[in-house]
Amino acid sequence: MRYAHSLGSMSSAKMEGKLKKPLDYINIVLQIIEHLLSWSGPENEVSLKMPYLLIESTKKIQRAYIIKSDQIVSFAFPFHVYDKVDGVTGQCEWHVRYKDIDVSTPILSNSRGLYSDYEAYHDKKSYREIASAQNLSDTDMLKAIRLFEMLMITEPAYIRYDYDPKGAKGLKHPLCHFDCNFINEYHYKIGLHNRINLTQIEDMLDKDTNSWFIAKYKESVQEKKKRLKIRFAKNKKSKDTMKHKKRK
Repeated sequence: MRYAHSLGSMSSAKMEGKLKKPLDYINIVLQIIEHLLSWSGPENEVSLKMPYLLIESTKKIQRAYIIKSDQIVSFAFPFHVYDKVDGVTGQCEWHVRYKDIDVSTPILSNSRGLYSDYEAYHDKKSYREIASAQNLSDTDMLKAIRLFEMLMITEPAYIRYDYDPKGAKGLKHPLCHFDCNFINEYHYKIGLHNRINLTQIEDMLDKDTNSWFIAKYKESVQEKKKRLKIRFAKNKKSKDTMKHKKRK
């Protein structure tokens, strides 16, 4: 299934996909679950204003997308999302499920508590110490611990498409590019020749469609002349500096 919904008031820095560390991934997933559990239902993707959230929940694809006018962020969302009519109230309720865990509000609340504790104390305590200090006789807490542990070892599969006219700096920071990985030490960019859209990104991430290929950028004659001119000027400046030092 495919669900789209406006982010509205939840358009915070984390909800817009600005992730910097592993805990940010857990935080945004928990925020999305909270958002889904309060859904009145999905909206028409065609008429939605940006930014908006898109969830793909099928047997082969479980991903979240955050779509903005100049950016599309995507990462793993390892849950089965579905709606079900409540037998008592007759109202449609949204469910977020991981294996045998149907995430309820208490389970989500406990997961957020674990997140807060781990964020505050992970430099001093191991996750096992933090988890063992919880009320282990509470079934919802045990499910929250399982859920949190699963998110800690999940591959985030993070990728971000940027159209960035403000930050563009030639080939080092292309106007259109993919940002792969969110931890600074392992982050890198892949430049694109043109702007792309959500449909193309979904196609690239779909294992059942034809693969995309990377073509190294081929500079024009003018760009090559400019590059060589800059390099020549730098070499000349370096040689002049060395001569000046020798004279001293």
